[in-house]
Amino acid sequence: MSEASLFSEFENQTEAEWKAKILKDLRGKAFEELLSTNADGFEIQPIYTAESSPLKNQPLKEHPKWDNVMEILVLDAKAANTEALMYLNKGATSLLFYLPGKVDLEVLLKAIELPYICTNLVIEGDINYYVEALKQLINTRGYQEEELEGSINFDPIENLARTGDWFKDEQSDLAALAQLNEAHFKGFRTLCLNTNLFANAGASIAQQLGIALAMAYEYSHQLQLNGSRGFWVNFAINSDYFGEIAKLRAFRRIWAQWQIEMGFPQDEVRIYAESALRNKSILDKHNNLIRTTAEAMSAVIGGATEICVKGFGEPLEDQGFFPRRLALNQLSMLQHEGRLDQVRDMAAGNYWVEKLTEDYASAGWNFFKQIEAEGGLIASLKEGWLQAEIARIAAAEQGRFDAGDLKLIGVNYYRKDQDTFSDELKAKLRSSAPSDKATAIEKVRPQRLAENLERDIILENSAS
Repeated sequence: MSEASLFSEFENQTEAEWKAKILKDLRGKAFEELLSTNADGFEIQPIYTAESSPLKNQPLKEHPKWDNVMEILVLDAKAANTEALMYLNKGATSLLFYLPGKVDLEVLLKAIELPYICTNLVIEGDINYYVEALKQLINTRGYQEEELEGSINFDPIENLARTGDWFKDEQSDLAALAQLNEAHFKGFRTLCLNTNLFANAGASIAQQLGIALAMAYEYSHQLQLNGSRGFWVNFAINSDYFGEIAKLRAFRRIWAQWQIEMGFPQDEVRIYAESALRNKSILDKHNNLIRTTAEAMSAVIGGATEICVKGFGEPLEDQGFFPRRLALNQLSMLQHEGRLDQVRDMAAGNYWVEKLTEDYASAGWNFFKQIEAEGGLIASLKEGWLQAEIARIAAAEQGRFDAGDLKLIGVNYYRKDQDTFSDELKAKLRSSAPSDKATAIEKVRPQRLAENLERDIILENSAS
């Protein structure tokens, strides 16, 4: 049966007719009362149709599946390997290792078959060591490089923004990144854009998109690239469910346009999405499970390639096994019970998401051009322009939270009267004030909306 025959009995409704119906149901209330404005200044309508949201071509990822990520801080290679194998047996299909200093990869990756597991290594330097160690491991095991997926994550610009300083200095860091890229891994990606920092600092969606492009352009210019195959980008996913879906879809659009502008081949970008920290709280912390589930769904529907759900107590509590197992289970349920891994772009045709996608693509591209007008990403950080732009948006959001207009269940809305907090947590809150250490530039500081409220409630209660 054709699609036309299924709907031929129903009359088409114009947008004007839908709005007339809404006005009738409002019974004298103004249509404008249903409108709202988001952080990027977009007016959110109560209704979207094909007239207001013409469908555009949407670049898609290669296949509908995604990888379930478990993050592991490596303080001991053997212990980290044991932990990684445990989570692989419980549903993880991707690993992200934080590697401080030199770590023995043979020990860390023992019994982990890289052709079947996406593997990301976050490093702070030691480029020669890791290039040689990884190539030797690949050769020793007889892997074909093309079969491997993952990244070697050395991101000097993110480090500059987050810490206020380079790893060593600008010239040395960019030379180290060039050396890493010139290792020409055929599977692993070596140009990593960690824009999650900016989302957790309060940047708007359009700002995050513009920053991601500006980082890519900065590295392309500094390293004189002739293609974009090596890029891997990390986005933090917040609680704006439809906005975050549109963010990832918009990024694929502007990435495709950026490749055209640069004269690069149309290679797919690998998008790593993690649940944001900005909207999380230790107050009634199990509500974070609801937040991270919705964020994971946004990442899936938006088209992320790898997804990491944080534990419900992060970032203040030591996670241990239980919260991290729950986080992994959330992703497994979306796959095996929700079956969300069966469609590449399930948001296609949703007029609201299509309109948001186009709006964010345009606004993100415009913010990218603003950064370039300031001399590029590094220059805008050195001058403090980018920090000020993010702070302006973040302060407005913080003000709405403090006033109660932005509600977080269990935090500033329907908060529990009784909640217990460990002495370790209280000590962490007391010592979490920003450092006064002098840095080369002003830091882009991640800040959760509930930080001040938590401090007031938890420390005030402990003093009484």
